[in-house]
Amino acid sequence: MLYYFLESQYPRSGFISGGTTFIPPLTVNYLAMEDRLPEGTTAEVQLLSSVRRLKADYFETTTGTRVVSDRLKSLLEQHSTGVQFIPATVSHHDGRPVGGSFWIAHHLASLDVFDYEQSDYGRKAVIAASVQQPPRKLVKVVSRIRLRQSEIGDREFFQLAYVNMPKPIISAAFYEICKAHKLNLHVTEVEDFNK
Repeated sequence: MLYYFLESQYPRSGFISGGTTFIPPLTVNYLAMEDRLPEGTTAEVQLLSSVRRLKADYFETTTGTRVVSDRLKSLLEQHSTGVQFIPATVSHHDGRPVGGSFWIAHHLASLDVFDYEQSDYGRKAVIAASVQQPPRKLVKVVSRIRLRQSEIGDREFFQLAYVNMPKPIISAAFYEICKAHKLNLHVTEVEDFNK
């Protein structure tokens, strides 16, 4: 099966991003959060000034949050993702609200499915050896990714464990569902990934 990275760089709209503020404020940096957020947490996302119109159903922020539209959230909830959805208010850089409902997709499953033998990455021998002799080393520089697909199971939306690659991955089957619902997503094929 094919798998795709969800991208924040759209062919016609350009790079879509912004900053996220959580209410109540987080006690640690968002990227360091490993647990679910407390019940009742909300978020405010302010888009970069370069974003004139928001027609995307997915984008990432500079603070590491993954923002999904209400339409994408509805489709994700029909599958076993384990994602916690935090309500988010999205506005332009000047404070004008963006139409539509958005959510922060938090606590995405990290799957240890990176193929250390078939992928190409920096310090390959050292990192591959750390899989058998912990502590595990993080893959930081990747030129080609291969996945151990037999270990993915029925996951439709996940990220790679032990790989410095924050982009979420969706299955080709889920992408087809998104296209059938006319969601505006930009993807790149995982197997063709070149950094």
